[in-house]
Amino acid sequence: MENVFKRSVLGIAVAAAATMAASAQAAPATDSVDLYGQVAVSVWQFGEDKIGGGDAPLKVENESRFGLRGSKDLARGPNLIWQLEGGDVGDNGGNSGLGVRDTFVGVSFDDGGKVRLGRMLTPLYEMIDWPYSGQRAGAIFDWGGDVLGGARYDRQSNMVRYDSGNYSGFTFNLAAGRGAESDKESNFYGVGAHYSTGMITLHAGYELGQDRNVSALSDFYSTLLAQQPGNPATFTDIEGSLKSDTDAYLVGFELNLGDFGLYGAFKSEAADYNDGTITVDGTTVNVAGNDMDQDSYSIGAVYSGVANWQFKANYAANLAADVNGNELSGSEDYIVSAQALYFLDDSAITYVRPYMISKNDSDAEFGWGWGVEYYF
Repeated sequence: MENVFKRSVLGIAVAAAATMAASAQAAPATDSVDLYGQVAVSVWQFGEDKIGGGDAPLKVENESRFGLRGSKDLARGPNLIWQLEGGDVGDNGGNSGLGVRDTFVGVSFDDGGKVRLGRMLTPLYEMIDWPYSGQRAGAIFDWGGDVLGGARYDRQSNMVRYDSGNYSGFTFNLAAGRGAESDKESNFYGVGAHYSTGMITLHAGYELGQDRNVSALSDFYSTLLAQQPGNPATFTDIEGSLKSDTDAYLVGFELNLGDFGLYGAFKSEAADYNDGTITVDGTTVNVAGNDMDQDSYSIGAVYSGVANWQFKANYAANLAADVNGNELSGSEDYIVSAQALYFLDDSAITYVRPYMISKNDSDAEFGWGWGVEYYF
């Protein structure tokens, strides 16, 4: 009887599995699922490591990653879109899990617009990131600024974002989200606008932050600074409930002249702090009631007139930071960078990126990188 019972249970399980498989074949869960990603490995000798007389060992950066994305025309609903994206492999794969990068669910509309909920780039950072931070320029224009605790977000969870369709060359983006997940008062709001006509595209973006939790972010920024060579300041201690209200904006352009192109952007970031003190490199500073701001710019040129080659040159600078309207001496940074890129295939490239960088008004130091990237 026991064997009969076991066989009966097994038969039911097999039949159920077969029914589920047949059902899945008859009604697939999604209209399309795409596996995409990149294999990207590079070797660098960072000029930042040389600032102040430091060593400059060769370092390998592994930015390989993959993601899944798909869409489904719902039988009783709109067109569903979704994405699960992993992070860069890095040295040991510790940050490569699905969800580290853009991961969301949303709906798309017939006019090309879409609404998404989840983890994404903010409208402002999407412009800062590309093209204005390419070719190592991000070491200054992106993460190289001096505003304590930062003044805008980049890729952020707990966000809702709307991207419009294209209205005769004009598009816009709206976003709102949480800054510190555990603090209901820590929120941000962003907007981006873009207009393309003929050879030129114009960009503008703004982001407002409320009650940014600088204390909670101190560990993050200490880790970030430790990963970026040539940043001498480390936030060793923050006391008090240090928070900031922030705002940042960018205006920029891209000019396409066929084989030749130009691009440039101006960015401003500012933060107002409440009660609290911070220890930076052993010095404790009371930041209560202070405000800090810094302006930056990035300009570049690209040439694609040689078969299978592309050449770029870029200059980016952080102007002197201001604290309560007073210039912070020695806070200027700049980078001069270049790139020679060769297309090994429609989906594979190799490049070399030499540059000169100065941090906190230091002497300029030379750095370089070589890499290979394959996209699938």
